[in-house]
Amino acid sequence: MKVGIHQHVFTKNLFDDNLDLMNVIRDYGFDSMDVNVRVLDLEGARLIRRRAEGLGLHLMGGGSLPRDKELVSSDPDKRREAIEYMKTLVQKVHELGSTFYGGIIYAPFSRLTGKPPTKEELERSAEGLREVARYAQSFGISVGLEPANRYEAYLVNTIGAGLRLADEIGEKNVGILADTFHCSIEEKSLYDAITAAGNRLYHLHVCANDRGTPGNDQIHWDDLFRAVKDIGYNGTVTIEGFVDATADVAPGACIWRKFASSPEEMATQGLGFIRSMLARYGIPAAAAR
Repeated sequence: MKVGIHQHVFTKNLFDDNLDLMNVIRDYGFDSMDVNVRVLDLEGARLIRRRAEGLGLHLMGGGSLPRDKELVSSDPDKRREAIEYMKTLVQKVHELGSTFYGGIIYAPFSRLTGKPPTKEELERSAEGLREVARYAQSFGISVGLEPANRYEAYLVNTIGAGLRLADEIGEKNVGILADTFHCSIEEKSLYDAITAAGNRLYHLHVCANDRGTPGNDQIHWDDLFRAVKDIGYNGTVTIEGFVDATADVAPGACIWRKFASSPEEMATQGLGFIRSMLARYGIPAAAAR
């Protein structure tokens, strides 16, 4: 299993002048880094890929739908705009050299209606994502639906709901991106949710229940790693926490205070905790560096 960290722990954007951050991440001992492809152009993606290849650093692509990309709208032109937007993100993921694209992609992030999802909205989401998934499949890219808490999304809040939408999409490259923060709000049992995902768990984000450093918090970590062991998950477990409000998702996620004293603290303590849990449950991991 690879252990990764999201760029948002350190920076909103990766450019020519801060690519050395990737060396720092590698030197901490991480095997992988999640990249926000929303804030990249194609050349930026290629730059990151070249640096990652030189470091032996694995990359994962992510990019939730912004509020103005209305995949579930009754207006077909707005739905088309959202679909084409996601296709450009898939292209960037491909330029990164990554084989994964995921996030809150079934409806606009942090855009709520105050009502439950309708049958028509779910059908529109599935129809649009089916096209995106088929496009991603042409690049060998898997697509991960990230169930999100009710304050940031309303279409898919639980892993069970994510699996039902994946079934409706009906493409073999569509699965689940699980996040312990969202699960801590919406799931009755973290173990049951992860085992229900089974081999359709494509990626795993971890952080504390307050979106801080994983480990010293209220998450049922033994349930999580026991489930990971039981389903034979061998993908990437990535720290996605927030130190301050610099990330582009911060306004929608209501991030306005620090959840760790520094990015370095979140990285080092979080990595140590994850590796200790992998060892406790006998889960094979890349060698620590």
